[in-house]
Amino acid sequence: MDKRRSARRPWTIVLLILAICCALSYGIASLGRSIFSGSTLGHSQSLSIANIQDLQTTAGGFVYYDGSTVSAIDSAGKVKWSYIVGANAGFEATDYGVAAWVGNTVTLIDGKSGSTTYNGTMAQNVLGAHIGDKYTAILIGEEGNSTIVLMENGGKQINQIVLDNVLAVDYGFFSDGSLLWVMVCDTNGTVPTCNIQTYRPGKEIVGSISDTEQLAYAVMFQSSRVCVVGDVYYKVYDYAGVEDSSLRKLVYGWYLTDADSSSNDPLMVFVNDAQCKGESDIQDVRIVRSNLDRVVRFPFGCRRVLASGNTIYGFAADGHLMIMRTDETSPRAYQLGMNIDEVYGVTRDGVAVLRSGGAICLVDLE
Repeated sequence: MDKRRSARRPWTIVLLILAICCALSYGIASLGRSIFSGSTLGHSQSLSIANIQDLQTTAGGFVYYDGSTVSAIDSAGKVKWSYIVGANAGFEATDYGVAAWVGNTVTLIDGKSGSTTYNGTMAQNVLGAHIGDKYTAILIGEEGNSTIVLMENGGKQINQIVLDNVLAVDYGFFSDGSLLWVMVCDTNGTVPTCNIQTYRPGKEIVGSISDTEQLAYAVMFQSSRVCVVGDVYYKVYDYAGVEDSSLRKLVYGWYLTDADSSSNDPLMVFVNDAQCKGESDIQDVRIVRSNLDRVVRFPFGCRRVLASGNTIYGFAADGHLMIMRTDETSPRAYQLGMNIDEVYGVTRDGVAVLRSGGAICLVDLE
């Protein structure tokens, strides 16, 4: 009796081991399932583009500069237009168009047609430019002592904003493109101070925010609120510059790596400081939105993490792609079947723009 029982035990153990192995195999297969199954999710195409010196994604594709020409490519990989701007040029692409500059010459290009809406010279060298829905802001001069030239997109100058003895950190438009914001850092005092001013083009300052508690580095907008991210806090102000302290969040130890600023309620992605500095791959991600604040750990270390709409995307160097919506509790992992050398961005229509080897790859994420 006892011998028969002992003889059965090995088979029981074998069956148990097989069951565990099957469960593990299913789990691993589910985690690393091919992204190419079921739909267009994961469909990719490669573009051979020589001598890319800069590439920026837009709502419906990307714009790149090859050392002489600025070209716009749509999400399907087709060339929309090309414009010769010459050597040593800089450019900034937005959803409304492209501003390109060389020395003190600036050219504004319509994003859809590729036609020139303005070409002219500024009083000083151009440091940068940003095209909005209605207006364009051009930063000229030198770092620490610059001026913003504000004009209509057709080239008519409206006014100038002088930024004496401060460093222009960032600037842009909000409130459907009708208002301008400018963030500067004043290092002349004992403690660096970040100031954010909002302007109504051609008129007066609408509001002013001064933050002496931290170094602010990002500005976003939510309905009638200004959201400011610094190295210690995430703060929310009204347009006049009054903070709503009940909405303040401590973000010390986390760095904002991406945000969907096109949304009225921006989805923000913070990364652990050590991982952000490249000490290790990105795995710990903090997701912040008005009523959302939680930390998620990705199953694979990422090269970059991006936010678009209601979705977080994580891209690993070995080709793993992680996708998680804000209403999900954990990310889904897929394998793209390619190494990822660089992640440029995700378009509004759900296409990732990547570099793998010597090719630019467009990968459908929806």
